[in-house]
Amino acid sequence: MQVIWRFTIISVCFFILVGCSDGKIKTKPIYQKSEEIIDLLNQSQWEKAADEAAAIRDLYKKNKWKFQLLGDETEYSELDQEISKLKISIEEKDKHEAKTNLVLIQDYIKAIYFW
Repeated sequence: MQVIWRFTIISVCFFILVGCSDGKIKTKPIYQKSEEIIDLLNQSQWEKAADEAAAIRDLYKKNKWKFQLLGDETEYSELDQEISKLKISIEEKDKHEAKTNLVLIQDYIKAIYFW
């Protein structure tokens, strides 16, 4: 009986870790859009980057209820703030600040999906 119990606990832990892998998070639309924006910023394509930032905003609004279920209030509200800051930093053509915002967006997405 103890062997079955231990096997069950180990199996559950394994599936939780595999289900929340970094690879799965990188397939999330907001995460993919943030990667695209980083590439656009490296090429100094500000108008396309602004369009992609608007797409991130739309994805966030559309999926906010999911973020509220998966993460805590701090994570999804900070994600919202970073998306707003991203829009402004792209409008100001501040590459360093925009990249910082994008990395923070990616970190908040990871935090929401990992926890």
